[in-house]
Amino acid sequence: MKENFYGRLNQIECNSDADLYVEEIRNDGFVIIENVLTQEELENYREKIDEVYKIQEKEFGLEKLISIKEKNMCRIPLKYDDYFIKIATNRIVLEVVKKFLGDFFILNLQNAIINTPNEEHHQSSWHRDLPYQNYVISNPLSINALFCIDDFSVKTGGTIVVPYTHNAEILPSDRYIEKHAVTAVAKAGSVIVFDSMLFHKAGYNSSNIIRRAVNHQYKIPLLKQFYDFPKALNGKFSDDPFLAQLLGYTSEVPLDDISWRRNRVAKFM
Repeated sequence: MKENFYGRLNQIECNSDADLYVEEIRNDGFVIIENVLTQEELENYREKIDEVYKIQEKEFGLEKLISIKEKNMCRIPLKYDDYFIKIATNRIVLEVVKKFLGDFFILNLQNAIINTPNEEHHQSSWHRDLPYQNYVISNPLSINALFCIDDFSVKTGGTIVVPYTHNAEILPSDRYIEKHAVTAVAKAGSVIVFDSMLFHKAGYNSSNIIRRAVNHQYKIPLLKQFYDFPKALNGKFSDDPFLAQLLGYTSEVPLDDISWRRNRVAKFM
């Protein structure tokens, strides 16, 4: 095979779709993977997201949610419905996550975002999903997977990203953002996988339909979880070795030296 380069350059190998996704995330900060969820799954998730959010709105109160800018944010839905563990363990996504974080990673959070027409969402501000961090990481500590439950477009308020900013220490200027920011246009059933350090925000939904998404953040266990899944789930899923690790059961902070040693003894039994 004739080489298409000269000077004895090294080149990244790409032997699978997952390798290509990883390369895109490393270079651009994100990748859109299409046809990850079926139409039946999409219909189920739309219904279940709305149901869980109604429960949370009733539990906490709409006015209180509005006062803390939490309206239309459905937090930790897998606590309310086991169906959401399925999306958190999507095979394609976990294959990509493993290539960045190795075999030992945990789920930091799972949130469903409901972006309603003609209403500003509190996620519509530039942010990283590792907030308050102004430095560059050579290898990601955290990867996000944002599942598109409805179509993402400019009109529906799809997520807006600034490519390459996972390699920028601080947020670029407004002029730079205006020139380079793009909407991640994706059909329902796609997933946007991105480096958690990528600057992004929710767009404004000027359509007449609700735009839903389910966001997941996977990270190395040295970083504290956003939610204490073991306590929130009250032991649920802990019998499954992989789910026990993913949900943080195997990386809980021990109370003291005795607890730490008892845990270590249990590992050697």
